[in-house]
Amino acid sequence: MESTMMINIPINEFKNFMIEVIRNEIQAIKNNLSPEKEDKLLSRNELAEYLGVTTASITTYKNDGMPFLLIKRRPYYKISQVEAYMQKKKDFKNRF
Repeated sequence: MESTMMINIPINEFKNFMIEVIRNEIQAIKNNLSPEKEDKLLSRNELAEYLGVTTASITTYKNDGMPFLLIKRRPYYKISQVEAYMQKKKDFKNRF
């Protein structure tokens, strides 16, 4: 048998409490979802624009080991993988 308790609180306090609970739950859900940018696939041109480099630089990065996916014989890049690659590249350069 469950025990219950009734509490008298003003409706506005209850309303504000529920709004805060809902906001916190929504934020928690957002935090647990993968950020959209991580899953988005970019073409070479889109990635060049995103990084602020030329498409030739993207080709160079790809040839140097930047991860990519081939879809219908064209390379596409996941932003999360590219950012990890660029960070490793930056960390490597900073070691010397």
